[in-house]
Amino acid sequence: MNFWSAKKPREIRRNKGRIYADAAAATPLSPKVRAEMERLLEVFGNAGGLHQEAQAAKRVMDDARERAAKAIGAHADEIIFTASGTEANNLALFGVLQKLLREQGKVHAITTAIEHASVLEPLKALTADGLELTMLPVDSEGLIDVKNLRESLRENTVLVSVQMVNSEIGTIQNIHEIAKEIRHEKKNRSDIFFHTDASQAPLWLNLEVEKLGVDLLTLDAQKMLGPKGAGLLFAKRGTKLTPLIYGGGQERGLRSGTENPLAAGALAAALEEAQQGIDERAASVAELRDYCFSEMQKLLSPIIWNGPKAEHRAANNLNISMPNLEAQMAVIALNVEGIAASTRSACDIGSEEPSEVIKAIGTPQALAGTAIRFTFLPTFTKAEAEHVAQALMRVYEKYRNQ
Repeated sequence: MNFWSAKKPREIRRNKGRIYADAAAATPLSPKVRAEMERLLEVFGNAGGLHQEAQAAKRVMDDARERAAKAIGAHADEIIFTASGTEANNLALFGVLQKLLREQGKVHAITTAIEHASVLEPLKALTADGLELTMLPVDSEGLIDVKNLRESLRENTVLVSVQMVNSEIGTIQNIHEIAKEIRHEKKNRSDIFFHTDASQAPLWLNLEVEKLGVDLLTLDAQKMLGPKGAGLLFAKRGTKLTPLIYGGGQERGLRSGTENPLAAGALAAALEEAQQGIDERAASVAELRDYCFSEMQKLLSPIIWNGPKAEHRAANNLNISMPNLEAQMAVIALNVEGIAASTRSACDIGSEEPSEVIKAIGTPQALAGTAIRFTFLPTFTKAEAEHVAQALMRVYEKYRNQ
């Protein structure tokens, strides 16, 4: 039986009586991943050695690489383990662009206005070294116009980075169509690469890299019921990268440092599990997400749905606004009600300004600070959906206009 089975809806809950609806920020461990980590705690050798303990660690690393690769239809030598999704994004971007900037001088990259900070900040930093950067706008659903992308490609464009699923409003970009445009451009030259940050996708979307058509893909274990401190970069064969961390030459010389068998094995287990039963899981949670919103509508007539329609949205994402209810106040009050929600990406949580993603989709200034994000776990239930809606009503009645 899979861990998300409705027969065991609280199997991965850790705090009794609470509803965790901040899965885009981090997820609890699934029982399978927890068991794998407990098993691997006994593996303490350094995989770079020749003795028995070292070779045991190396076997775990090799096995994890094979399993992770198989889960996304890749080759084992295309898998690079990192310590986070942020590091994987940095390796992809700096790894491609630094070399080309040194060799060609000014080169051009394309991204979107709603990318995660771990994509936007490296790209902005590289503009000091000569990178020319185009940030594509998005429509009210957070979607880019593929025609706009096509028209933005230049002779010196070497990288396109578009997030597969937005962490705040759940927008699913058409990665396959974007890849087709880039492949068309690649007919005459080879030095243009397509990267996608797929950290929010594994539980909800199929990640077969050949079908997606990407050269680089980022994953983060903590977004798919795995542990923190474990990330992955898929780099297609022939994609040349410069190292991010220098030292002992681990991870194909791209990410030096003693390998972490426990993190690699746990990520592989999480990714395998996440990529099983996707259609059933996504359909079930999307139905409950929509039910939750319908219950909110019954209780709160001024409620606003932020971002894309259901067909363009990750199954577990619900982003709403309530006029005259300040989002940070609401999230604090919901926490008192036993519900974990958020206002934006956890990596931007310290900012006092309204979310850049919410502003980018054209939300009026008066509503920009009212967006509340709920991102549900695979075990979300109808009773929990009703409880979330009722709790939001109580919060609204108590704190609106404050």
